[in-house]
Amino acid sequence: MVTFILLSKISLRSPGEVRALAEMDRDFDRRLQEECPEVRRIASYALLGAYDFLHIFEAPDARAAAKVALLANVFGRVTTETLTAIPFDDFREIAQSV
Repeated sequence: MVTFILLSKISLRSPGEVRALAEMDRDFDRRLQEECPEVRRIASYALLGAYDFLHIFEAPDARAAAKVALLANVFGRVTTETLTAIPFDDFREIAQSV
């Protein structure tokens, strides 16, 4: 499994939509389990800064990660950025081989 980071920024249409974020997250989690059973959500965080949320998940490949990002976009005006996270021990091995 490969670890991915999904950063998202949500554009709310009205201040009242903030209360709906928890429900949107439950819906996202439900759809993730139904449509991407091979994906494991590891952690999620609300952020202060350029992005609003960070989700860490494991997926078998980039294709599955792309589906996760697309599912996140189903919930409204969302922009996402998906990153691959390499465990540092693996990175150390790569760096030492160069």
